[in-house]
Amino acid sequence: MTVHTLVVFQENAIPFFAIKDRHLARLRATYPAAEVIWCRDEASFLEALPCADVAVTWAFRQEWFNHAPRLRRIATPAAGRDFFPITPPASVQVRHGTFHGPIMAETLLGMMLAFNRGLYDAYRDQLAGGLWPRDQLYHLRLLAGSHAVILGFGHVGIACGQLLKAFQVRVTGVKRTPISLPDGFGPEDRVVTMERLDEVLAEADHLILVLPNDTGTDRLIDAARLARLPQHAVIYNLGRGNCIDETALAEALQTRRLRGACLDVFAQEPLTAASPLAGNLPGLYRLPHASAFAEIYMDRFVDEVVAWLAE
Repeated sequence: MTVHTLVVFQENAIPFFAIKDRHLARLRATYPAAEVIWCRDEASFLEALPCADVAVTWAFRQEWFNHAPRLRRIATPAAGRDFFPITPPASVQVRHGTFHGPIMAETLLGMMLAFNRGLYDAYRDQLAGGLWPRDQLYHLRLLAGSHAVILGFGHVGIACGQLLKAFQVRVTGVKRTPISLPDGFGPEDRVVTMERLDEVLAEADHLILVLPNDTGTDRLIDAARLARLPQHAVIYNLGRGNCIDETALAEALQTRRLRGACLDVFAQEPLTAASPLAGNLPGLYRLPHASAFAEIYMDRFVDEVVAWLAE
């Protein structure tokens, strides 16, 4: 694509998610004949939109298309379509980020190692004043030889599974539409469709959730499906919080029907004291929707923007 005017509006309170001087320098070096406009607020973005043929932005509203007659492409780092709820005209293509997987996979691996090798429990004991919590670590398990069910086997789910293969974890991906196993998996791994979800839950040592919230996923993991998991299983959610019945999960943890849950996302964010998952439940460990935090976040996004505009 020939780029004439590229308008960038990528401000964010989270420093990892904000565009920086080096990113603008790269865009200007890649498109020396184009005007690259860095907008630092919404007002300047709206002022620049009428001349833009490309917009690189975290935010876009449906009514803004009326002010952008030349616009042909919008690029956003957001992976979730819920974050960018627009219906573009036929003349405008929208591209979401697909680079998050390797970053989020490291967060998942950190959760799994910390939980299964006792780091969380030892640190919790340390905070309570304990000095030698050996008797609290007799439940430790290895990742090697265990079975991970990854519900949502797209870009992020596949990256998570590929990293787990280095630790000899058997992977079952669950996806609405069947696909062949990507590179990095072996004959012991498989991809199944949603019709077999209840079956594979009963075989899971780890249930990894990387689902969007815009495809009928509300409370997909309800009390009945939680009950299908083995008692030693652990849930990890790095997708969207709407897919879990949080009251049912809290009860399963409190009664120790389920071994644990490592959660990065919640039905309502930021998390408040009113959430059933706000308490100090047995086996519960939380992150504040931070699994994609990384200094290279915007670098990877700009890589994708440049590649897309070269198509």
